[in-house]
Amino acid sequence: MNINKDFTEVVKAVQDSISHSKCRKCGCMKKSLQSMESALMGAYCDDCSLLLDEIQTAISKTEPTEYT
Repeated sequence: MNINKDFTEVVKAVQDSISHSKCRKCGCMKKSLQSMESALMGAYCDDCSLLLDEIQTAISKTEPTEYT
């Protein structure tokens, strides 16, 4: 499957951000991920599905919020 270049960049940004301990504890990061998840829930395209999976994985890696 060939994912759109723009979606690839977003996936890389999500992966990079969630790899940082400080970002996993940030309330802004979690809220942003949840907003993206909500926006993509009703989307019907292969790229959207792949991005949604990545966002949900990132959400599962978040930690209790220490700051926003």
